[in-house]
Amino acid sequence: MSEDTANTGTILVVDDTPTNLEVLFDFLNNAGFKVLFAEDGESALEKAHYAAPDLILLDILMPGMDGFETCRRLKGSQSTAAIPVIFLTALTDTPEKVKGFALGAVDFITKPLQYEEVLARVKTHLRLQALTQQLQDQNARLEREVQERTQAEAALRQQNQRSQLLAGVSLKIRQSLQINDILQTSVTEVKAILQADRVLIYRLWPDGTGSGVAEAVQPGLPEVMGVVFPQEVFPPESREQYRQGRVRMLADANRDQQVAACLVDFLRQFWVQAKLVVPIITQGDLWGLLIAHQCSAPRHWTTFESELLQQLANQMAIALTQAQLLEQEVLQRQELARSNDELQKFAYVASHDLQEPLRMVTSYLQLLERRYKGQLDADADDFIQFAVDGALRMRTLINDLLTYSRVGTQGRAFEPTSSTQAVERAIANLKVAIEESEATVTYHGLPQVQADPTQLTQLFQNLISNGIKFRSEAPARVAIEASQKEDVWLFSVQDNGIGIDPQYADQIFVIFQRLNNRIAYPGTGIGLAVCKKIVERHGGKIWVQSKPNQGSTFYFTIPAGGMS
Repeated sequence: MSEDTANTGTILVVDDTPTNLEVLFDFLNNAGFKVLFAEDGESALEKAHYAAPDLILLDILMPGMDGFETCRRLKGSQSTAAIPVIFLTALTDTPEKVKGFALGAVDFITKPLQYEEVLARVKTHLRLQALTQQLQDQNARLEREVQERTQAEAALRQQNQRSQLLAGVSLKIRQSLQINDILQTSVTEVKAILQADRVLIYRLWPDGTGSGVAEAVQPGLPEVMGVVFPQEVFPPESREQYRQGRVRMLADANRDQQVAACLVDFLRQFWVQAKLVVPIITQGDLWGLLIAHQCSAPRHWTTFESELLQQLANQMAIALTQAQLLEQEVLQRQELARSNDELQKFAYVASHDLQEPLRMVTSYLQLLERRYKGQLDADADDFIQFAVDGALRMRTLINDLLTYSRVGTQGRAFEPTSSTQAVERAIANLKVAIEESEATVTYHGLPQVQADPTQLTQLFQNLISNGIKFRSEAPARVAIEASQKEDVWLFSVQDNGIGIDPQYADQIFVIFQRLNNRIAYPGTGIGLAVCKKIVERHGGKIWVQSKPNQGSTFYFTIPAGGMS
């Protein structure tokens, strides 16, 4: 089940009352769900088995087999046990609900049915079911991975000296995520293990050429670093053979009759009498070759040495892949940081450049309103008022957007800052709004923190203003407190306003997101986004706990020792 099922799933509705079926069909069908019906327990069991719905809405009080028995049978069948069941009932007794939960129900919806409640509960449990399925799939994958890892560890324990050597060298190879360090460590360690005269890593390039990129060689021997193998020595067919996993062992270059004369001449330039070559394959492609040379005398390479070199090449491939992924990630992060910086600068410049033409438009609209108000018809007065109001709201939006873009680009350096003084400055800035709304703002025991004083004031000002703006019928009360939790200061700004539905707790911090209508609660939807950006710049986090009509408490943290 995917999380999209929360909006498009199949719902089986079981109820013996046609009116209830019609109501639920309208609710769910209008919301985009596919709806199936059953009027009794027996038909519900049959449809659940063959249709496999994503969720079942089940009435408790039905003739014959009631909802409790139907649920018990659903949960007793392997094919339907995982389907979430929500009871529909007019019963409010706690024992009845406890019985339902004991039988495996996930929720109750009380009749008479309310559209918003039905959709909210259905979507919530479909989403939970989807997440549960994802978790089960992940657990299954983890169990398989653990089992495979356990088997691999058992095999490793049975390996001989080769495994011990491999583990030691692999550790050294993979201690670094820098490609050059990995290559040089590899050739040095392989040379020591094999007691070879030279170990070379030959890198293959996309254009078909290649060159030595790392080498460990006995003193006095010629170096192969940077040398390009001629095509007659390393033709395309050899490259393809290595791509398929070929291992080449040459014991005596001067006596082996199968070695081409051009290769013998090339090897003599570097005093090579014997060589062992294995491919380095990353992500299914031939990255390069790991080559061991014996120059002092011919050498018969053992199977032990061949397999050891192959496993070392595999470990190198893993380390190289990790290093390349890290390199790509670093580049992506740098590009993202650059893109974000350019976006902030663009937002600032664009907003700043809009100020002057908007100021002109607003001025002339206001002049038009003053000069011609009452001289034209009523519609013209309304049109002018709409235009003036729109221009003023646009100016507010641009100013807020400028404030948002300046958080990351024009912030001051952090310094010891009194939270109490920041709150007092915020209260002074909001003096008119506080007096007009008869609001009360209390605070005590606020600490000194490492912060940008201006932005800390802005943070408190936005949160206090939020509590005043979204007040209930009672006068607004805002209480600010702070306490130290391990290595951070935890601040809370609590109000007694209209509150927020918990499902929107993250959405309110997104720029331009509004939950209330603009007429009753004017604003641009940027204030809390600015708060989030300020807190994150200081190395902290911000969140809200709230319920409708029960006020809101905004929490944010600031590192006690300053941002690291």
